Amino acid sequence: METPVKEKARICPDAGRPANCDVCEVRANSICSDLGPREFVQVEKTMSRRHVAKNKALMVEGEPNDSLYVVVDGCFRLSKMLEDGRRQVTGFLFKGDFAGVRATEASAYTAEALNDGLVCYFPHSFLDEIAIDAPGVKDRLIRHGQTEYHKAQDHIVLLGKKNAEERVVSFIAMINERIGFDDGNGARRVPLPMPRQDIADYLGLRLETLSRTLTSLRESGRLLDVTRHSVTVPAA
Repeated sequence: METPVKEKARICPDAGRPANCDVCEVRANSICSDLGPREFVQVEKTMSRRHVAKNKALMVEGEPNDSLYVVVDGCFRLSKMLEDGRRQVTGFLFKGDFAGVRATEASAYTAEALNDGLVCYFPHSFLDEIAIDAPGVKDRLIRHGQTEYHKAQDHIVLLGKKNAEERVVSFIAMINERIGFDDGNGARRVPLPMPRQDIADYLGLRLETLSRTLTSLRESGRLLDVTRHSVTVPAA
């Protein structure tokens, strides 16, 4: 397994307020959805958008983090280093997902951009202040923390209770729910922005096993097409 990129991205905020804040695609899923007009004015003064280049780390395992990031665009890989030096992929972030939900002196994971990404940045100190007038902010963060816990439990079940085919099918279904789209031909196109090795690591499979399973699913008709960066599934 490859080791994660340890260099933390130099992610400079764009100058001023993002011009498309009012029409942000993920605003309904971010902390901003809980804010009233007065609180949102304060958010606009503090929040900035930051670009994260492909293969750069937004957060690094073991390093301090005092910020909340909301993914606006792109895909991020979450990973941890095991005691024997191997890397374990623990999840992926897509539009609307949060990273750094809690301020910590040592991040529990590394978050790396799998393609050029865009995030909104909120200092936790500001969130603590604004939560006094907008308690929905903290409520949303708590709910998100619970969601992350449930995801971790689902991942444990995925690795321990399912065979290779069931793991791959479950993974494709999860990605389809997050970023899949109708292809216009009565099917669903499911982008796979992460490398195949990342998928194999996440599912606890050998790369060869993953490749054979994808081929088998295509030959059986459960997958209509398989390419390097996507699969096509029959519409439900």
